[in-house]
Amino acid sequence: MHLPIICSICILALAMPQVLPADEPISSCLTCHENRGRMTELGFPHFTVTQAEVQAQSGMPATCSACHLGDPTAQDKDKAHQGLGRLLLVRKQGLNAEPTERRLPLDIIGKGNPPLQTFTYLDIKDGRKVVDPSVKQLIYQDKNPATLSQDFALLAKTCGSCHPRQFKEFRSSAMGSNAKQSQYQSWSDPSRGPHNCGVWFGDNYAKIAATTAVPFSKETSLLNQRSCNTCHVGCLDCHYTPMAHDPTKPASGMHTFAKLPPPQSCYGGGRGTICHAGPEERRRGAGYFGGSYAFPEGAAADLHAVNKVGCLGCHSTAATEPLLGHGMVKRQATCEKCHASAVKTLAKSVHQRLTCAACHVQDVGGYQGTFWGPGKLAGSQTPFAKFNDYYGTMHEPILLRDQSGRWIPVKPYPMAVMNQKSAELKPGLHWRWPKTLPDLQRTDDAYGYVGLSGGLPENNQALLWIQLDRISHKYGRSRDCDSCHGRADGEQRQDVSWEYGGDGAFPFKGKQSVVANRQGLFIRGMQALEPIETTVGYTISSFAPWVYLPDKWWISGDFALPVIKDRTAYDRLKGDTEKARKAGILHR
Repeated sequence: MHLPIICSICILALAMPQVLPADEPISSCLTCHENRGRMTELGFPHFTVTQAEVQAQSGMPATCSACHLGDPTAQDKDKAHQGLGRLLLVRKQGLNAEPTERRLPLDIIGKGNPPLQTFTYLDIKDGRKVVDPSVKQLIYQDKNPATLSQDFALLAKTCGSCHPRQFKEFRSSAMGSNAKQSQYQSWSDPSRGPHNCGVWFGDNYAKIAATTAVPFSKETSLLNQRSCNTCHVGCLDCHYTPMAHDPTKPASGMHTFAKLPPPQSCYGGGRGTICHAGPEERRRGAGYFGGSYAFPEGAAADLHAVNKVGCLGCHSTAATEPLLGHGMVKRQATCEKCHASAVKTLAKSVHQRLTCAACHVQDVGGYQGTFWGPGKLAGSQTPFAKFNDYYGTMHEPILLRDQSGRWIPVKPYPMAVMNQKSAELKPGLHWRWPKTLPDLQRTDDAYGYVGLSGGLPENNQALLWIQLDRISHKYGRSRDCDSCHGRADGEQRQDVSWEYGGDGAFPFKGKQSVVANRQGLFIRGMQALEPIETTVGYTISSFAPWVYLPDKWWISGDFALPVIKDRTAYDRLKGDTEKARKAGILHR
């Protein structure tokens, strides 16, 4: 199966109708790319496409150069393609992005609905079609090859030239400005604390290097930065929805766009586990799609996905709240629009201080541990390689009181960064964003700061914390009463099994327990269930510091659930949903 595209990629940025004047010279783009014989002669038949097909697929009668730039007046191929917007291949070695003249069309791969990965880049080796193993990822023309982040200068010339208001609003939106990630300043930042994003930190290289006990160069820092930037969106990431052409559906093809971004665009648009696949399916572990998107694979999908309720069915945008501005997606969603009765009766029930997700999210997968230590990133040595492949499932999340006293679900797991000189924060529970901030500027994520710990044979002085991101998906049937109230003392306990499959060692299995009681929050008994066999160039302390720091991840405080005072009444009602509703314990 192949997908016809113009030039190295023929993707059209969102554009207002542009019709060629009667006296406008014929574009050299069309004289070549509308001529299959000519394109076959040049060796690129898969780049044959007509203006009519492009307009039918995109819904926008824009010229080729309005979206791809280049020089449509030049008859020479190289001159016509100069400055052309193309598909960029991100190489595994160095994370360098480059355009290429593709000798073969992109293939659609993957199974599922929708597939996790739609595109694969093919090349010819020894006369055979092969997947190019050097390519890590595909990114679109609206990204800067040097940084892999948005190229606003190019966007201003393409999408922004016809959509100036939307472009301006997007650029200042949380997604367009990378507003949240850019506020993480260091591993011990007093405002936001240490974070799973790692060495994002923007222009704060000097601050990071000053507290790192091993060499950390500017070049290495920029490499870490590029690895983060691939998730930071441009216009095409949301609105460009390429697909295989179906002759019965003229709007399908490599120039298809969507005015309302579909859910898969929020997950990387078929280019792999980027965008929300990373923070939701991996870091938080309770995503929307489940299935092949989940880590470990095979988790059930959110009921909203099953029932075809898309991301923007719950999360407001300018389409429903014009004052938000284009590109702004409201993180905080409400259930009231579709579940008004449940929300109303919950507010009057015994469980009025519980969020909906506290009961309706189970089986939280993704990372069960993440550690930053010496290793390789894109073929280069770095002190901050991310060892996160501790994939497992916590059957039910731990419930935690947020800053407003509501119970929210979290997945506590251990984190550490090695080779640190100091720990400047106070041990205990911290919130990344104060509750005084408006919704659009706040998340309800927390972390438990442990502090600096020695005792490692190398990579010593590890800064430890417990990651406490709020779990926001996978909605399903409610957890049962005993999952919260089965223990008379209110203690919460979850036993987690995981398998490590990342760099540094051959795969091995392990486990840990998460305990939340009146004394504190603890990660206990983290251990490998089989011998750890390291690979060349790695030490255990890089990716598994817990081997030398048993039971070090804990913070003090009261993390127990409220105690049931009348256990007799509890035992009578817990198995009868209707009686519990009539008693005002559950919502209707």
